[in-house]
Amino acid sequence: MTNPVTGPVAIPGDGNLQLTIGSNAQGEVFGFNIPATAHRSVVQVAVTGSTGVNVYKYDSTTGFPDGKAADTGLHALANANGKDPDITRIDFCVKTTKYV
Repeated sequence: MTNPVTGPVAIPGDGNLQLTIGSNAQGEVFGFNIPATAHRSVVQVAVTGSTGVNVYKYDSTTGFPDGKAADTGLHALANANGKDPDITRIDFCVKTTKYV
């Protein structure tokens, strides 16, 4: 990866999602964090690289019925040698959470 990205991404409605993209020994990885004040959580992330799409689900089938506000170490579908390719696209499915 040539240009690591760290910064806010606007969420429709309230606030921002903090996105961090970097690399490790396996290749390019990313993480996200949504502050509680945004009243949002992620229910699915699809990340695309040169080898295809890797989908992360955060719902009742995966033990997260309210979605997830943060995660790290996410990556595109590993290539044939087990390395994570550069990320070309990230799509988030975000839902509104309860206001406290």
